[in-house]
Amino acid sequence: MIEIKSKRWLAAGIFGLMASSAVATYVFMTGPFGGPETGELVLNQKDVVAVETTTDAAFAETILSAEQRYPYTISPRSSLVTELRKLDISPRDIHDLVAAAKPIRNLGRLTAGTRFQVGFSGTNSEVFTSLRIRLSPRDVLAIERKTDGAWLAEAVQKKVDTKVLTFKGNVKSSLWESAVEAEMNPALIAELAEIFAWQVDFAREVRVGDQWRLSVEEESVQGEKLGSGSILSAEYTNAGETHTAVLFRRGEEDLGYFGPDGTSLKRVFLKSPIQYGRISSRFQKRRLHPILKTVRPHNGVDYAAPTGTPIRVVGDGQVEAVGRNGGAGNFIKIRHNSTYATSYKHLSRFAKNVRRGSRVQQGQTIGYVGSTGMSSGPHLHFEFYVNGRYVDPLGMKFPAAAPVPREQLAEFVETKNVFLAYLPDWEI
Repeated sequence: MIEIKSKRWLAAGIFGLMASSAVATYVFMTGPFGGPETGELVLNQKDVVAVETTTDAAFAETILSAEQRYPYTISPRSSLVTELRKLDISPRDIHDLVAAAKPIRNLGRLTAGTRFQVGFSGTNSEVFTSLRIRLSPRDVLAIERKTDGAWLAEAVQKKVDTKVLTFKGNVKSSLWESAVEAEMNPALIAELAEIFAWQVDFAREVRVGDQWRLSVEEESVQGEKLGSGSILSAEYTNAGETHTAVLFRRGEEDLGYFGPDGTSLKRVFLKSPIQYGRISSRFQKRRLHPILKTVRPHNGVDYAAPTGTPIRVVGDGQVEAVGRNGGAGNFIKIRHNSTYATSYKHLSRFAKNVRRGSRVQQGQTIGYVGSTGMSSGPHLHFEFYVNGRYVDPLGMKFPAAAPVPREQLAEFVETKNVFLAYLPDWEI
């Protein structure tokens, strides 16, 4: 059990664990220069404050939490200066370290909840020697007193550890529920839908019995999870047809997702402007208008969705028109090139920075579902034009984007073989 000798010993941020045999000295190396990374357990008895504790072999493998590594926190309505004064740090030392840190970070602007660690040295731990501030799980600001008494600040970026996790699921009620049942972060399902957005219309084509599997990176720093990294490989079986995606990575750059033969999964246009929703009315030459009660053409596709559902542009282009237009309500028209254009109607509101003449990129949110204009309920009316004429977007087939360049194909094949091998067996 740890025995705290003094307030300054506590301030050094040193923790022991209950164990069973020999007595040892365990410390945090609080300085970043020439020593181990913060949080690494070391044996040292020189120029550091120590704490006596019993230990066993398991101690060295223990991963300490952020709270253990950085035991102090800036309280609400407080500041780092106030917290350091509570630890008997002199005003002069505080002034000097704040000045040293200023080129990197203004310590007066640290927010409540920021954690930090302090270190002392000397026979009776009387000399304040270091301060480490946890800016994020990965980023630390380390400030150390040098032998000449001057303070030196350094931004330290901790090593991110990456491992590969795999998941698989079977759609029994919804895609989201299949992720929950697989004990996977459901947010990854949204990423999966983005990857296969050109092959599967997840607003209308998801069926009970569909299957999916994927491999994904999980990132952590000293045992603290940062979250999911990139999906490395994935497969989705929809209505008996299996679609496969492999991430092509060169060095540290992710170049996109491709099929096993190197063809791009991307198409010129997305299959749906809404990620999740249902088609309430299709493109048809004759339809009874729900409000006017007259038979007239329905020159688009209606997607029923709750008010506020994001609407994404189906392809790169330029905003040709945006605003209010009678029965269309709030609408946006996008010119993609000299041949293709699309229109989005009955919006509740527009996305920020969407204005006439602005450029938009495929998948970008341009507005939100509403019921403005002549509308019987919240939905998106989506229209597609080829050479100025209405066409049925559900019946269109578009060419793929550029494949893996020929000179990079051998490298892609090596990546593909590794990433596809991560996928779990289909059996669930």
